[in-house]
Amino acid sequence: MCRRLAPGILALGVTMAMAGWSATAADGPPVIVALALDTSGSVGEPDLARTRELALGILGSLPPGSEVAVLTFDDQSRVVQPRTSQPDEVRKALSQARIAGRYTALYDALYDASRYLHDLPAARKAIVLVTDGKDENSSLNLEDGLRVAEENGIPVFAVGVGHVEERILRRIAKLTGGDYLLATEAQGPALAGRILERPLPSTAPSAVPLSSPPTSASVPASTPPPARATPAEPRHSAVLLWAALVGGLVVAALLAWLALGRPRPAPRCSRCSRVLGTPFSECPFCAAEDRLSGSPEESPLLESSLSETVVAQLSSTEEYLEKTITLQEKPILLVTAGASLGQVFNLSLESVTSIGRSKANDIILEDVAISSQHCRIRPENGLFVVHDLRSTNGTFLNERRITRAQLNSGDIVKVGETSLQFRMDQKRGFGPS
Repeated sequence: MCRRLAPGILALGVTMAMAGWSATAADGPPVIVALALDTSGSVGEPDLARTRELALGILGSLPPGSEVAVLTFDDQSRVVQPRTSQPDEVRKALSQARIAGRYTALYDALYDASRYLHDLPAARKAIVLVTDGKDENSSLNLEDGLRVAEENGIPVFAVGVGHVEERILRRIAKLTGGDYLLATEAQGPALAGRILERPLPSTAPSAVPLSSPPTSASVPASTPPPARATPAEPRHSAVLLWAALVGGLVVAALLAWLALGRPRPAPRCSRCSRVLGTPFSECPFCAAEDRLSGSPEESPLLESSLSETVVAQLSSTEEYLEKTITLQEKPILLVTAGASLGQVFNLSLESVTSIGRSKANDIILEDVAISSQHCRIRPENGLFVVHDLRSTNGTFLNERRITRAQLNSGDIVKVGETSLQFRMDQKRGFGPS
């Protein structure tokens, strides 16, 4: 019975509010209001009906020429009615709002509403955010929308419905210069009055044109006339010019002497960077490494063709030659997309490596779409396994969202807007022969 009467009561309230639009509107400059309504499953139909009445009460109390845009959000945020000054269009958009979706993209809606108002030319703007304050599955963080609203002087008036997360809504309102109140206590005209009480954004004073002559008031009456140059001034300038010229010649001569007298650097091996005493065509140390590594066909070391000097150098490195070059696998993450493109991070072979935006992580990524503690990579039985830490935007392996997955060389791990390729590089080392 109550459900059948609800549409009739709502229609009556809509008609009364629309009839009083012009009669009760306050004086002052027009306002553009973005009305963001939570239509997720966490907000019930009775709360949504109360929200419609509240919105119409706000509109009837705004100055003439004011405009309203209506946004709804559940799984995603959307503009269901672009800004308009026509009451019938706003009423139609509000009457068509329905409960839908599985999630609540609150942070996305706050960002979208702020960006929508940011691009509009108006002296006064405001956001009325009607929600329970719970966010689920947003692609952005709370700070993203708050930053846009703060930088553009857009106050957010948070109206709590249902089981409210007061801490979140109070923070949004306080940081943007708005107010927080419960829907059961909110009244449309009173909320419109709070919006109009907010001071207009300050405007910078118009700059004086560069070609404008200074007025008499800007020049002190006691300013003395400029002093005439004395005959000594040209002579002083000439002395400084000659001093600068001589100093420049001395510096140039010093640089030329350093360039010509600088000794040539000793030749070094292109592979191991060791200093070579004589201009060998091949580094004897690298040749010895190739011989000990078991691949003489790739870099043969023909002792019979070496000079006595080379043989003497090889004999002096007996301890070095008794060791065998070993190749060890080194796990790394290479950033292939994102703000840290090209950066390489080493993974630990014994302990967990944490990834996120917080400075407490082993790998810190500057990406607003990444959670503070996003994921971890753990060595398990000789393998590496990535674990998602219930991050907001999820962890993806080769474009597939995962909670836990084994890594293979060449796999792409995507967190936020950053992609990292898992590799097992070869690291050279020494072992007993």
